[in-house]
Amino acid sequence: MKQTFIFFFFLICISTNAFSQTDFREEYQKAMAAYEEGEYNSFLKGLEKTNNIRPNHRVVLYNLAVAYVLNDMPEEALSTLEYRADFYAVSDFDEDEDFNTIKELKGYKDLLSYIENKNKPVLNSVLEFEFEDIGFHPEGMVLLPERNEWLISDVRCGLIKSYDMDGTENGKVIDLKEFGFWGAFGMKIDPLESNILWVTTAVMPEFCSYTEENAGKSGILKVDLIKKEVIRSYTIEGDHIFGDLTISENGDVYFTDSNEPTVYRIKRGESSIEAFLKDPAFFNLQGLALDNDRNLYVSDYITGLYKVGLSSKTVIPVKDENQLLRGTDGLYYANGNLILIQNGTRPIQISKIKLNNTGITENEVLEILDADASVLNEPTLGHVHKNKLYFVANSPWSFYINGEPKLDEWPKLQIRSLRLD
Repeated sequence: MKQTFIFFFFLICISTNAFSQTDFREEYQKAMAAYEEGEYNSFLKGLEKTNNIRPNHRVVLYNLAVAYVLNDMPEEALSTLEYRADFYAVSDFDEDEDFNTIKELKGYKDLLSYIENKNKPVLNSVLEFEFEDIGFHPEGMVLLPERNEWLISDVRCGLIKSYDMDGTENGKVIDLKEFGFWGAFGMKIDPLESNILWVTTAVMPEFCSYTEENAGKSGILKVDLIKKEVIRSYTIEGDHIFGDLTISENGDVYFTDSNEPTVYRIKRGESSIEAFLKDPAFFNLQGLALDNDRNLYVSDYITGLYKVGLSSKTVIPVKDENQLLRGTDGLYYANGNLILIQNGTRPIQISKIKLNNTGITENEVLEILDADASVLNEPTLGHVHKNKLYFVANSPWSFYINGEPKLDEWPKLQIRSLRLD
């Protein structure tokens, strides 16, 4: 097993992931220690327990497959790699000698072919505009239709900038740091007040004024676009990353916290944050969307998508094989479909799944709309307008080392669009 590489990569992945349960780390480390000591049964049991604590981690599944091989369970090993390939389609195991005993199994070559087919490029999106702004780290975007103008948020320094439809920059709208806040993430215009912008803000290691003292601070802000001021802020104590948000027709604001997996709500006119929903299925919450104010759809980056009844608060997986919907960052409802920006899968992709009249799917296939590595570096959030999804195509999350930006390598930033009909 390529254990040194895998274990190092695993630590990097966990350290940059909001999910970080102590018992998960401990169980994984105990399992790896059992491997080193040749206690392969304990290695297997430890990895099965680790996978139960935090399911669907690509490194855990890789090593779980190794553990099945070492315990003379080749069919289970192959099945684990097949399951993993559904959302992490890479053949990184093919040169690992630990898997030599399963390479003659009937399904092994089929697995390699499946992975190869999944990685064939699909390109339906078109470039709307690109711009060069070294150090600006786009995450979310929202359209001001009456001005024909885009607002784009900046994770690194908390800026919100304005752009014409062709990408011409109109300058800074607001700097959240000037009001004592942090990086800018998800944004939505208030449906009842067109001059009000709601934006989530958080401190990540990539924040240009990051310190140990402000780590874990997060909030949601009400910004007056005419006055260019933060007119109200909502924060709670603890370690939080408020990421994306959506707003109901009556003005209730819903938003997710990926550090403490909770859906929060600010009811119209209220002065405080309400913990709207927690659920055992939630590990790392990201995007969310409303369908005509009946149901709230929530993305869990680890386990998939869930439908939440707004009145009942019942949590139901959108699909039986819900892991196929994992890795979703931006999530949008349009024409009875959910549109997924999946930057936590390989390949990175934008996909669509049709909902039935109960708000879930029955045997529906995930339709891939875009999956071309030449243009999709790390798509994050977007905006649906007139049956098109506009989205940030290459947010530069990979252009940092230990939180410091690689400014000399900063990419040209792209806004792309996809027709949804």
